[in-house]
Amino acid sequence: MLKLYPSLIRSIPLRIFRDVSPVIWTRFQSSYVDKSLPFTSPKWLVNKPKFMHLPEEEQRGVSVIPLKFDPKDSKLVENNAYLNDDEFRKNLNNALTLVHSNLLTGYTEFDVSNSNATWLRLREFLYQELSRYSHKSFSSSSTLTISSLLKPTNPKELVQHLLSVDQISADTWKSILQRQEFSTVDQYYFILKNYFSFIKEQEIIPQMTPSWSLVDRGLDISNPSEWFPEARKLKRTIIMHVGPTNSGKTYNALQKLKNCPRGYYAGPLRLLAREVYDRFQNEGIRCNLLTGEEVIEDLDAMGNPAGLTSGTVEMIPLNRDFDICVLDEVQMLSEKDRGWAWTNAILGVRAKEIHLCGEESVLPLMDKIVKLTGDTLVVNRYERLGKLEVEHQPLANGLKGLKSGDCVIAFSKKSILDLKLRIEKETNLKVAVVYGSLPPETRVKQAKLFNSGEYDILVASDAIGMGLNLSINRVVFTASYKFNGVEVVPLTFSNIKQIGGRAGRFKGKKADGSSKESIGHVTAIDEDILRDVRKGINAPIQYLEKAVVWPTDELVNDLLSYYPPGMKLTVLLNKFKTDILKSSTKSFELSYIDDKSKVVSTFEDMRGLTLKDKLRLSNAPVRINPMVMNIFKKFCETIAERRTMSLLNYPLPFLMLHSRHIKDENVSLEFYEEFHQLINLYCWLHIRYPNLFVDYESAIDIKNHCEMMIFKKLEFLKKNPYKKFNKRSQSKNSSPKNRYATKKSYRSNSY
Repeated sequence: MLKLYPSLIRSIPLRIFRDVSPVIWTRFQSSYVDKSLPFTSPKWLVNKPKFMHLPEEEQRGVSVIPLKFDPKDSKLVENNAYLNDDEFRKNLNNALTLVHSNLLTGYTEFDVSNSNATWLRLREFLYQELSRYSHKSFSSSSTLTISSLLKPTNPKELVQHLLSVDQISADTWKSILQRQEFSTVDQYYFILKNYFSFIKEQEIIPQMTPSWSLVDRGLDISNPSEWFPEARKLKRTIIMHVGPTNSGKTYNALQKLKNCPRGYYAGPLRLLAREVYDRFQNEGIRCNLLTGEEVIEDLDAMGNPAGLTSGTVEMIPLNRDFDICVLDEVQMLSEKDRGWAWTNAILGVRAKEIHLCGEESVLPLMDKIVKLTGDTLVVNRYERLGKLEVEHQPLANGLKGLKSGDCVIAFSKKSILDLKLRIEKETNLKVAVVYGSLPPETRVKQAKLFNSGEYDILVASDAIGMGLNLSINRVVFTASYKFNGVEVVPLTFSNIKQIGGRAGRFKGKKADGSSKESIGHVTAIDEDILRDVRKGINAPIQYLEKAVVWPTDELVNDLLSYYPPGMKLTVLLNKFKTDILKSSTKSFELSYIDDKSKVVSTFEDMRGLTLKDKLRLSNAPVRINPMVMNIFKKFCETIAERRTMSLLNYPLPFLMLHSRHIKDENVSLEFYEEFHQLINLYCWLHIRYPNLFVDYESAIDIKNHCEMMIFKKLEFLKKNPYKKFNKRSQSKNSSPKNRYATKKSYRSNSY
């Protein structure tokens, strides 16, 4: 090969080297390329596996067969199987010798690298698991099945399977190994060989695959704007309607939508979608409804659906053409859990005009996104319709200082229900409540009770910051911190503005055409919290930095073609996460992988589910709690087995829906909230699998009855079902800022 020098290399475009074979390229790069140059190696985006339990000499490349445990190591379990069982140690070493000689030779240079990494990773699992368990602990609890033997899925079970080979009959082993005579070494080698293949295909190859090679073949997963090629063919106009809460942004966007032949309103909640649907219907405008749990087609005499649709943002069909699409609460595109739905819609919706309604905090990020998509950006700014005043003094006389029309803000169900009970006990005021895990229909009923004046006070979480029309005169904060699921964090300025802005809703026009005066007030339970609230209300805008994305089904299907058959969905998702993090635009991040992985792990190894099923189920509205997760698994089995099931066919405690339990405080409010989540999940699956999840009408009847139970439970509540404190949250909630909230039981434990 002609020797090239760095000065010459700098003048040669990288694409010239793309047709060079990997082996030649690797030798060339290691010998000739100036390693200070960026992007000169095909592995510049490769993630090398990390080893936490492997001895340093093996990580340096020293080839070793026997495992090396230090008997004096305090972390080593007593009666370690490897050190204390000579026969097991001998058989394992012999099997490892076979793996090393048979599986690490005869490959190209790239394959050798992958195989060597797989070898080290296999030994890593052996070290990790053998150091934790004794021979006795494994043999007493482990179960080896033929399916797990033939198709392993969890390397942490490797040692269990080695120590449990006797659980498979000799005749079965003869059939598996296809020989009449075999030894324990043969059995160990078979198990190690299968795990070697699993680790290589599911972990090592995806990590070691160079990202530029995917780009070279037309698949750039690091740039989400290129995930939607049909939308990139259009010249779209994106019109931003930005302003504070109660400024008429959505109203103006809907006026445009009304007059177009084909359009879609995308709301953050199905209640908002239903509200727009009802509004259009009442005005004589034909409109469909499309949410995760409900589909209503407005058909004409010829059976044609209406051109306009009101729905949730997740349901926008990105394969249809629209004249106008309205996306409400667009600042949610940075929300870690659901933000992907807004981002994917902005990037992928096929509409001539896209109207985005939200806070001004999203503008710089949208400017970056529009530069990537090639669309035109137009910005309309709005001022608040009415005044918002932060009071000079905190609430006088504590809870006794509350008056009709106040909305008290807390950040956990326990705090909210504590406040409801205390206010009703210490005053003559009736209290409605609104929080995130309440069924949306119950939230609406509670809001109507408050708006009508039948109930005097509303106690709510930050769920009021979006989606409900509330006649609030004054917002009262009881905390300036909240628990985000991991730790107690201060409310962001955006949180404070959004919540405080719900005070003083615009009341329309007088008979003479002039505006009715609308003044909203904001205060807090004490001076420290009020100081934080005042700072948040008056703070400059905090601009969003990243939009959350989630891969489309089509993209995952394309990506799968570059990897071995049987690739796990979680492995692919981690690949997306890595490449997006390393993207040059730095404007995107992937939705929470950890929570998604918990959901995906429920069905990932379930036979009978197609990739399309798994992708669809990865976005199911599942809350991580035992009752919901157990039944969700049974729902997944229904899909895998292609059975037809009514909700009544599942082992749910339907007897608990009897009205006698309304006043039974031993049956918690939380139980009915989780029950309602399960029914909603069934309805969500019915929309996607109507032939499998049938008898939708019965599910709706049960759902309505469950909502009645929850509503009545709140009405007759005598003691707080969330009275027990979370010790972990308590310890994290001991900051000086929140000392008063802790003392007064207004503490934010969880949302």
